[in-house]
Amino acid sequence: MSNGSNEHGISFAQISWFDRLLNAHANVIEAERHHDIVWNVTRGRGRDIQAICLDEYTCGIGKVLEVREQFPAVNLIYVGGMWNSYTMEAKEYCLGHEIGLFNTGEMTGALYRNDFWAYHKKDEDGNPVYP
Repeated sequence: MSNGSNEHGISFAQISWFDRLLNAHANVIEAERHHDIVWNVTRGRGRDIQAICLDEYTCGIGKVLEVREQFPAVNLIYVGGMWNSYTMEAKEYCLGHEIGLFNTGEMTGALYRNDFWAYHKKDEDGNPVYP
């Protein structure tokens, strides 16, 4: 485990916040950090997750593919805070490959779901709402 720099430029504050989010979640039994920005997450219900913490204002398909190349086992990409988001191209790719792609506002709900990658908030008509 490192608290130094990483090639994705993720700050220690962002890493610490994500670590607290994971370890405080009711469905997370254990979240073990490695490679500075990657966690192996054991859940009480649902399959295990390997999550990466990023800080992308708008995460596009290029960043998703870069993450997959560097960390092939990652199946959840956290893009950062409420102000961060992703392109629909990136989201559709991730949905098709059963990879979660979420910002802060989506993480808590996703961690409860067995099919975490498919989690989304809904509008008043039940339609998916993405940041």
